[in-house]
Amino acid sequence: MADDNPSQPEADSFRRFEKAFKAAATQLKEDAKRATVALRQGQVETLSQYKMSDAEWEGLVGAARKAAQHGEKQYLLLRFPSGLCTDDSRAINNPPNDTWPETLRGEAAEIYQRWHETLKPRGFELSASVLDFPGGQPGDVGLFLRWGEDLTPDSK
Repeated sequence: MADDNPSQPEADSFRRFEKAFKAAATQLKEDAKRATVALRQGQVETLSQYKMSDAEWEGLVGAARKAAQHGEKQYLLLRFPSGLCTDDSRAINNPPNDTWPETLRGEAAEIYQRWHETLKPRGFELSASVLDFPGGQPGDVGLFLRWGEDLTPDSK
């Protein structure tokens, strides 16, 4: 029976409204999830091809210097999707694993190399950690330049 009289609706029509609303909400969630996956894949592509300039590197080191001047013991050099690692950040997420630097690609690998060549000999440490776990999976990874006195033995 149709809802010809708005003051006397049928329960079936309300159930259809409810189902339509839930279907639309589910579709929105799925669309958002697909968009997020596509965005992260785009970020991985971009970061894997990225070449850092000397000026950009100097800017990162300068920002770390400012952090130290404000009492910080470390500075986040780069936040990137775990997909930029060849193992989706498993080596980073399961310490101690000294092979994690070998899994880095693109900009992350370049930052590691620059740190290794220029800052490690001067007493700086570099550490990596998974920063979030959307849906229970590793999301973004952070590369941290560290100089504090309480450096841990597991930092590379």
